[in-house]
Amino acid sequence: MNLICHLYLKTQKHKFYRPFKPIGVGRRESFFIAPAEDIKEFFKTLPFIAGIRKLGSVVLFVPEVFMPYVKNFRLNYFQIIFYKEFPQVLTREFNTLKKEIKKIPFKWLIELNHRANLNLPNLVDAEKRVTFYDKKNFPYYNILIKGGIEALVNFFQIPLVDPVSLFRFNKLELKGILKGLPQEQPRLFFNEADQGVKELERLEWQGGIVYHKKNDDVEKGLKELYLCDAYFGPDDEFCEIAKIFKKEIITI
Repeated sequence: MNLICHLYLKTQKHKFYRPFKPIGVGRRESFFIAPAEDIKEFFKTLPFIAGIRKLGSVVLFVPEVFMPYVKNFRLNYFQIIFYKEFPQVLTREFNTLKKEIKKIPFKWLIELNHRANLNLPNLVDAEKRVTFYDKKNFPYYNILIKGGIEALVNFFQIPLVDPVSLFRFNKLELKGILKGLPQEQPRLFFNEADQGVKELERLEWQGGIVYHKKNDDVEKGLKELYLCDAYFGPDDEFCEIAKIFKKEIITI
């Protein structure tokens, strides 16, 4: 954040001191959620985010690089706004986005990055603004939670939702992809890494192997992973998705 933006945020600090009604969650609330900008962390928090969806409507504010990963979410389950770079106050992009967001009234703003972005409370006019505890975040955020995601789950009193229920794959598309996969079973999804080839040889997998390279199409890779029985590779976002799909996990 540049110095001018930093000084501007300080001048706006006073307006966030306004009181709000006692904490309580109604039947149909509206939430603006900024998940972690790290894609792996995003998938880790999906059970919580999907649980919040049970309380009302949810708009997710995520980096554009998430797009191929979330394209197969259930239609209209979340409204998703993508950004290339997080907009800063005092920029044209920020003001344009703020006008658009103003059309939707939000009761809650939830920031899931451990280093909270102080631009967000200026972007989203929400009475209740939640993030993880750091005294520097007050008063921009007026509900500071200690203890991570588990504490947020307890705060909102929600059941965790199995994130696999968020995915919807086209059956015809899956059939087409299945035809191109090895017929030997069980199938292993190999998320190729530099040191992984030798490890794969040592593994001596008895079945088919589906190779996914670093620059391969992400969306197709997700569907291939869904059709496999096990995951082998680094502990990255694909590994996290393999856990969601309940695959056997073998990490390098």
